[in-house]
Amino acid sequence: MFRPKSTIEQWRIFQAVVEYGGYAQAAEALNKSQSSLNHAVAKLQQSLGVALLEVRGRKAVLTPAGTLFLNRSRQLLMQMEELEQLAGNLERQWETQITLYISVLYPRERLQRALARFQPRSRGCRINLHERIHCHFNALQPGDLMITEHLPAERSGLPLDEVKLLPVCRHDHPLARRDEALTQEQLLEHTQITLHPPIHRSFDWSHRSDLSWAVTHLHEARQLILQGIGYGWLPEHLVVDDLSRGELVVLKLVSGSERRLYTYLLTQDPGQLGPATELLLRLLRDEYLPPEAAE
Repeated sequence: MFRPKSTIEQWRIFQAVVEYGGYAQAAEALNKSQSSLNHAVAKLQQSLGVALLEVRGRKAVLTPAGTLFLNRSRQLLMQMEELEQLAGNLERQWETQITLYISVLYPRERLQRALARFQPRSRGCRINLHERIHCHFNALQPGDLMITEHLPAERSGLPLDEVKLLPVCRHDHPLARRDEALTQEQLLEHTQITLHPPIHRSFDWSHRSDLSWAVTHLHEARQLILQGIGYGWLPEHLVVDDLSRGELVVLKLVSGSERRLYTYLLTQDPGQLGPATELLLRLLRDEYLPPEAAE
């Protein structure tokens, strides 16, 4: 079995000498004697057979080998910190990971802000984020969170975003040149870009014809529509910049030129959520509080 020649404490002292610019400064910061730091670094270099530092005047300077070892030792200490943090988290029943399922329709800005606030307080808890075309409640395990537009019967969820779906095509597509409101029969004459499998009937409003193309991601659908291949129903938040630049246009339909869906935050059993998931849940709720409620 491998027996290390160095100790974690020696690497910690080595880093401190570099970061504080010398043995005297590091000794003061670590509340140790300067001689003990000199001895630790000297023993580290001797055991490795490599010079890590050289003293120039009153300053300790890294050798080329020292620079390489410094970067590796920082990774080592970070891993040690994570290991000990993991043990503490398990002792306090703090989750090691959170599984979060999100619908492809869901706008990301508020979620990303909540995750940015969560990360410094996460204590090493990892986020497993899964984007799904279909987010069904029966896929949830205890402790999981789900953001979906499918609200099961007799279930309540935290209302999140209203998603507006728009029928769009490229500005020079034949459908964009028509002044009158378009009928379903007229749409069937052109290629529709849809999701496969359809997430909701809003993406298949015109009853697919043989001309329809199916893709497995909204961004792929947007790119094909931008190429002028066809039209499709896309979330407004995904195409707002394309519309403002005039690259895409919203089609006028006899049946109405927008569809609205609502997204909800669901969990199987709120009573089974651990402290890390509770924290993330609070941060998400904060993003959706009205301004007057947050004051």
